[in-house]
Amino acid sequence: MALKMIIAEDEQSFREGILTLVDWKLYGIEIAGEAENGRQALEMIHNNPPDLLLTDIRMPHLSGLDLIREAKAAGHDFRSVLLTGYDEFEYAKEAIKLGVSDYLLKPCMPHDIVRVILELKQKIEDSENEDKAVNALNQSWNRNIHLLKNQILSQWIQQPLMPLENRANVMSEVELTLLPGQIQVGIIRIDANKGPNAAASKRDLELIRYALLNITGETLQPLYEGKLEVFRHGVEMLWIGNYPDHATLDAIGSAMKMLQCNLESYLKLSISISISSAQASVDFAHIGYQEALEAMEGRFYQGRGGIFFYAGADKPHTSKTSILDDPFLHRMEKELLVSLQNEQYEQAVDAIEASMSHIRSNSGYSKAEVHLRSTSLILELQKFAKERKVASIEWQDSFVNWMEQIPNMDTLDDCSVVLQKIVQSIVEAVSKQKSLHRTVHATIELIKQRYNTNLTLELAAKETFVSNSYLSSLFKQELGVNFLDYLHQYRVEQSKELLRQSYKIYAVSKLVGYQEERHFSSTFKKWTGLTPRQYQKNYNAE
Repeated sequence: MALKMIIAEDEQSFREGILTLVDWKLYGIEIAGEAENGRQALEMIHNNPPDLLLTDIRMPHLSGLDLIREAKAAGHDFRSVLLTGYDEFEYAKEAIKLGVSDYLLKPCMPHDIVRVILELKQKIEDSENEDKAVNALNQSWNRNIHLLKNQILSQWIQQPLMPLENRANVMSEVELTLLPGQIQVGIIRIDANKGPNAAASKRDLELIRYALLNITGETLQPLYEGKLEVFRHGVEMLWIGNYPDHATLDAIGSAMKMLQCNLESYLKLSISISISSAQASVDFAHIGYQEALEAMEGRFYQGRGGIFFYAGADKPHTSKTSILDDPFLHRMEKELLVSLQNEQYEQAVDAIEASMSHIRSNSGYSKAEVHLRSTSLILELQKFAKERKVASIEWQDSFVNWMEQIPNMDTLDDCSVVLQKIVQSIVEAVSKQKSLHRTVHATIELIKQRYNTNLTLELAAKETFVSNSYLSSLFKQELGVNFLDYLHQYRVEQSKELLRQSYKIYAVSKLVGYQEERHFSSTFKKWTGLTPRQYQKNYNAE
């Protein structure tokens, strides 16, 4: 590495000797200028800042010490060596104050000058290498500090304070924005991706999650007055913030609604949020996390897109009876199977609806328990279908195996749809063996002709000369599904062909009778388990 050096010496012969007797290029030194007085040297330093300055102390216009002083005051950074014929303490003391690296007594030999200059060159190079190493460490730290914070916070929400653990010190060491004092834990669950990336790749999903965390941090900063950390735990997105002393539940709720609005606007995401009560400090982050998880259970009963606060003592009483031993559900299951056996399909559908209403009103059952009961009922329905030799029943609808989907059902409504769909499939399979009621047959023909219009139960009843309630009841009895659900399912089936032809989602929505793409997408997913885009992507991947 070549270093630039300026030589300032008023004795011409000595100056020329320094320049001619030493091959400075051989040592990686570039002579950036030679000056015969201090003022000239200062101008050279301003115009072409050097790495090294070799200067005499005694010079016209400006001494070597004054030259160094003024150049340093102007912001120039260089190493300096003094040449002097005066071995005086006052000069040495002043030189130390100015940070002079070394000095040589005149007269001196060229090799003495070379030795001192090369020692300085080595120090400069060592310093630069050290700076590079420090910068590399800083860059590595900056890259990894986010991961380290994430790992620390993930650990804190999973386990209580360990013996001798001092989380306040850790917060300071890794520069967490949290302060000692009360904290609150929140969880964000993605309900649906409504935008063009609904069937995003893993890489796209990671980018979406990264953006979600950034937007969450920016949105919630004012609420927590900047004392907030947003992080990931597996596929979950969470935050820990210092509990806002003066914030009301309404203020916190407003901030959460703003977060939902921002994520809807910028990322086309629908999210559910759950929030813990105030905890004394980060030492109790694991309790806050468990409370937030428990609060998120409300999503199963209340549906997606909600904001759920930990209820604490006000939470619904958890049933001590196992869901498998629930007498009401046991009775409804028997009624369902008997109704199917007797081809009383309306009563079969009513039994499912009553079971779901019972579970909803007794919401002490966890999501896992409801999944278990639903799976048990599906097994009974499969057994019934085999005994009745209903071979044509479609236990797998398109790309979704309903049995496998049960553990993924996020809400009670999802479970209800799966069970209704299976019962409907049984009814349809059995109904193929007999003729339908003429009113139902006429209504089905009407649906086939006008499904892509604003067809309603009222219009269909008027066209078939019966009452609304009679037509709805007749549909349940004959097909195991009400009129409106049959209409939606027919539209969904028609849309599948259009999706397979790579029509745009919004166009398919209009063509099958939906004015809003969002309504179409939610209906499609309800009856297939997939969004229209996921269905289209899966078909194209085959």
